[in-house]
Amino acid sequence: MAEEFNSIETLASAVKTKLDTITEKKKIVALYAFNSTGKTRLSNLITEADSDEIKSLCYNAFLEDMFVWDNENYILSFNRNSWIIKLVIEQGLENDIISNFKDIIQSNIEPAFDFLEGFVTFKLATGDDTSVTNIKISKGEESMFVWSVFYTVLETVINVLNDRVEDRTTGIFNDLQYIVIDDPVSSIDDTKIITMTIKLIETIKLYENNRVQFLVTTHHALFYNIFVNSFKKDKRYNFKPYNLSKDNGLFILSKQDDSPFSYHLFVKKLIQNAITVNGIEKYHFNLFRNLLEKTSNFLGYNSWTECFSGESKQEVIRLLNLYSHSKLADLEPRGLSAEDKDLFQKIFNTFIQDFKWK
Repeated sequence: MAEEFNSIETLASAVKTKLDTITEKKKIVALYAFNSTGKTRLSNLITEADSDEIKSLCYNAFLEDMFVWDNENYILSFNRNSWIIKLVIEQGLENDIISNFKDIIQSNIEPAFDFLEGFVTFKLATGDDTSVTNIKISKGEESMFVWSVFYTVLETVINVLNDRVEDRTTGIFNDLQYIVIDDPVSSIDDTKIITMTIKLIETIKLYENNRVQFLVTTHHALFYNIFVNSFKKDKRYNFKPYNLSKDNGLFILSKQDDSPFSYHLFVKKLIQNAITVNGIEKYHFNLFRNLLEKTSNFLGYNSWTECFSGESKQEVIRLLNLYSHSKLADLEPRGLSAEDKDLFQKIFNTFIQDFKWK
């Protein structure tokens, strides 16, 4: 049965309650939600610090923003004073970060840290005279590098917590309660997502105690399915998978049943519900674009733009590109004109009819 919440704060309180369930099993909540549904705000509310102690470890868009790409100098700058960089230096984790990054990316791109100046450079290491230093990397490669930093810290945290208190190399995680991971797969192709997900699952399973609770949220169906299927039948875990959606201002949390998760049907239902209640928001354009992309890939089209035609085609393409999500989409204003909503409804209904979506 679905639960409804009238604010992100009450939703966060309910998710915390699910995480804080008294049990001897390791506690994990997986949550599938589209961008602009509130995942980033939820992760922040779950991990808000009440003191100087580190009670939570969180990967989300705000952690990604600690790293800034410099297009002029081809460097990735970072905040040298952040606790996560200080931990990397203190524990000597830079080589592990590089190794994890190369495991995911499966290429000859090699990062190098400069902790004194506070940046990372990248080179194409070919092993001969054709090696190229100080190269520009893609947005996906940048995302994979930032994730590699967090993932390496996560590995270290779990290894530290598996030791007896008196044997730990650092005591800063002794009061850790929550590990929250929000959408670590932005701008990354499916093959690398599979690698990242499997490595994350293996690391979580290495955690030997039940004090720390895990919350993993995502908008990516492949990531969600791999994660859920790895834990849902494992009796060692108190595992709870959910779908989060919004309807007419309400946050709706639904327990994922044993049936396979069907992304396209979930998207179609959400958009149709929004049209019914005149609740179209900017993120629905991005959901529609995702549905168009999956349809075009399935049918072998060159582009999702081939999925519709007519005199409004160019305007629709412009709006779909304009409202594509950013990293902080769930924090952005929602305003849409009546004309944009009408055009969205017309083209979506035509698409459903033309392609006979059930």
